[in-house]
Amino acid sequence: MGLFSNSVEDEVIVSGSFPESNPFGLVVNGEQNSVLLHLINSGEKNYTLVSASASYHDVNNHWALVKNASTLRYGVPLVSGSNFSAPFQVYSEFRPQDIGLTVWVNLAEPGSTALHSITALNQTVSVVEPSSSWLDPQLLFLWLLIGSALTAGAYFAYDLFLRPKGKKRGPRGSGKKDKAKAVVPADQDKHAYPDVKPYEEEWIPEHHLKSRASKLKKREAGAGVSSAGEEVTSGGEVTSGAETSGAEGKTRRRKSKKA
Repeated sequence: MGLFSNSVEDEVIVSGSFPESNPFGLVVNGEQNSVLLHLINSGEKNYTLVSASASYHDVNNHWALVKNASTLRYGVPLVSGSNFSAPFQVYSEFRPQDIGLTVWVNLAEPGSTALHSITALNQTVSVVEPSSSWLDPQLLFLWLLIGSALTAGAYFAYDLFLRPKGKKRGPRGSGKKDKAKAVVPADQDKHAYPDVKPYEEEWIPEHHLKSRASKLKKREAGAGVSSAGEEVTSGGEVTSGAETSGAEGKTRRRKSKKA
């Protein structure tokens, strides 16, 4: 906290201080740092608080000017015997270090354009970086970008070096499909089916062949019985053996009568 007054304007006392939330007077980079300006008019003249300004200085080089800071305009009257406090803010983009800070106010008498500058704060402050938080949106977005880049790189490396190399498949419909070939017995005419491959009985199990042979024998036996019991006449009619023997008996009887 500083308490200074201009020799010309000794009627007005001006001072500046940091709020109670910042007791060590830290200036955080990238943030608006609050400073309270206190003004007391103990004289008989009225004044007007026109504006307030700030500047940074090099503490190791005889308080040399480093940079002019922000300026805030007020236009608030400061009548005789009154006092009030005005808010002010300073902004910093320096690397963390100790630096000099000077804050002053500009006063003017009624009806005059001449300004009277009175220093309110002139001290060394510490410039610090803002404390990081996991809930900071900018920090979360940064971590999201880094995670996406790492995931993409890992997938590219896996696809390039670790994924097993399989057979490449051509486009659909490009592969030629083998046509299924019908199979017929070997004893049939090959000229009737030029594209059909006959099968061979060597690979057929023996019990299947035996069952098929027994079925053929049964069919042949049934056909023999039918041929033995029936006869075909010259007219194409089928007659049984009994009918044939009866007819032969009648013929023999007729021949015996004639004789």
